[in-house]
Amino acid sequence: MSNEYKEFENIEDLWFWFCRSVEAREEGFRNRFDDYVGYVRRCEICDIERILKRLKIAGLITNRHLRVMVRWGRAQLSPFYNPRAKNSEIRLWEEGLSALYSVLREKGILP
Repeated sequence: MSNEYKEFENIEDLWFWFCRSVEAREEGFRNRFDDYVGYVRRCEICDIERILKRLKIAGLITNRHLRVMVRWGRAQLSPFYNPRAKNSEIRLWEEGLSALYSVLREKGILP
C-alpha cells in the first residue's frame, strides 16, 4: 500500500467524503484501502463509524446530531449555505462536527 494519502481539507470535507463513501458502499462498492474514487485515505469508513459510536455512547453526540449531519452530508452541503436550514440544524451540525473533529485531530487524521 502506498503512503501517498489524499488529505482532507477540513472536517466538512471528511464528512462529505464519509457520506459519499457510505452511499457507494450501499450501492456495492467494496475496496478496503481506496475510497470510492480511488484515493488512498488515512482512515477507512469503518474508522469513522467506530468514532461516531464512541461519541454517541459518551453522550457527546445524539441521534438528533446524526440525523442532521447525515441529512446535510448526503446533500453535500453545509446548512450554513442553505437559507432553508433552521438555526437548530446549524447548531447541531456545528456541535456534531466539532465533537468528531476533536477525535480525528487527536488521531492525526485531520490537522
